[in-house]
Amino acid sequence: MDLSSWELLLVNQTHPIGQYAPELVTVENNQQFDVRASDALAEFIAGARAEGLSVFLSSAYRGYDEQNYLYWRKVEQYGGDEAVAATIVLPPGTSEHQTGLCADITDMYYPTKDASLENTALFQWMNAHCAEYGFILRYPADKQDITGVMYEPWHFRYVGKEVAAFIQEQGLCLEEFVALYPSTEPTAADDAAG
Repeated sequence: MDLSSWELLLVNQTHPIGQYAPELVTVENNQQFDVRASDALAEFIAGARAEGLSVFLSSAYRGYDEQNYLYWRKVEQYGGDEAVAATIVLPPGTSEHQTGLCADITDMYYPTKDASLENTALFQWMNAHCAEYGFILRYPADKQDITGVMYEPWHFRYVGKEVAAFIQEQGLCLEEFVALYPSTEPTAADDAAG
């Protein structure tokens, strides 16, 4: 497995990406998505709509500066508690939104982004079918201790069909999937031996 492949870019508070900026294309609702995965997103949304579901793409790509603004606004809302704020809005350089590979997708008629979104027909269909389009539910309820992010039944991440199917079948989060494959990067010990 080539973990250096673009669609497997792991981004979280222990794997920051700094000022990373993908090549983007504008998709619906004036949102932007990584050009290499935009067709998969369009097909995923079209699949849900074909089932009569009301899809709203509320957020996709967010650059470093926008994430910085959102993060510090959340810190302020929580009285300066950066640790709590970071479970809701990740600090700049650590958010998947900066990869252009994730999308916040909600029911157009269900404006609340909280755990109750899992009760909508839209979420139930998207969660059941996301892997068919190469997506995973990025922040599952039972993986908060691993991802460091609260349960987000609206946040879907593109990883490719094969990986998405494996992650879904095994009940993993992206961090657990990546951990299955030892790093192929040379270590200091390898450099000393060479």
